Amino acid sequence: MDEPQTRRGYTLSRTVACERALVTLLRGLGAWKDSVYLVGGLVPRYLAQEGPSHAGTLDLDVVIDIQLLAGIEAYRSLEDNLRGLGFRPVDRQGKPARPSWRWRNRTEDGETILLELLTDDPERTGGQVQVIPGEGAISVLNIPCSSIVFDHYQVREIRAELLDGKGVATERVKHADLVGFTCLKAMAVAQRLKQKDAYDLIYCIEHSPGGLDAVCESLRAALAGKHGTVVEKALQILEEHFVSDAETEGHLKDGPVAVAAFELDAGEPRETRILRQRHVARLVELLLGQIRQAAVFRSRKRVHEPTEP
Repeated sequence: MDEPQTRRGYTLSRTVACERALVTLLRGLGAWKDSVYLVGGLVPRYLAQEGPSHAGTLDLDVVIDIQLLAGIEAYRSLEDNLRGLGFRPVDRQGKPARPSWRWRNRTEDGETILLELLTDDPERTGGQVQVIPGEGAISVLNIPCSSIVFDHYQVREIRAELLDGKGVATERVKHADLVGFTCLKAMAVAQRLKQKDAYDLIYCIEHSPGGLDAVCESLRAALAGKHGTVVEKALQILEEHFVSDAETEGHLKDGPVAVAAFELDAGEPRETRILRQRHVARLVELLLGQIRQAAVFRSRKRVHEPTEP
């Protein structure tokens, strides 16, 4: 089940189906819903509501705080709830699998929804699959640094029609905030060749409420916080994949190229693609420049501030 490489492969109906599945999932998890944090391609729908509409998503990515699921009964209850909501474990090809960190469901209209269960276990390597206690059908995929969303998240009320015609409901969704999303998408850009990762990342930076200044302030503040090391790593990835260096102009790097390739049709003039790539590279360059300038200013201010006698 390969994902589309351009935005033409994404539809509003599939995105709405994922949103319905999210609300249905939270509605049916009971007390366990507090352990679920939304990340991935549905998040830009809530982070950046200004500008052009986001391409959408084909799946639900959630990070599970397994520390909150203490005990086999909790895991068994989680599995029972997933099955009761119509989700079934599948492998990467969509075939039944046990255990699995990917669970599939379908709407009444035949739209397929994939739920991916992620976690952050520092004792395991990235991409490692961990089977969690219970009946043995649930596993989680380890995504390093994904626990940043336990501190960097926002809460939004989402109203949607539940799957299987069970009526309309509203749930409070905990989703990655701009800092958490930027860091996780930057990590994804560094780890895999997937054009939509770069697109999602730039979309939220480009269309974030408050503009580039607000993005800069959020990331700069996070640099001094609990997850400062993760934020610094994400900024380094942005520089490596989007900004000019001694050997390569920024617009020719894989980040801007991926964004333009995802957004524009193959028949678009080359000049249009190059202009978009230049804009993306310049956007990231300005962002990193502002963050560095603010950090240097604050550092100098601390050095020159007089000490009290």
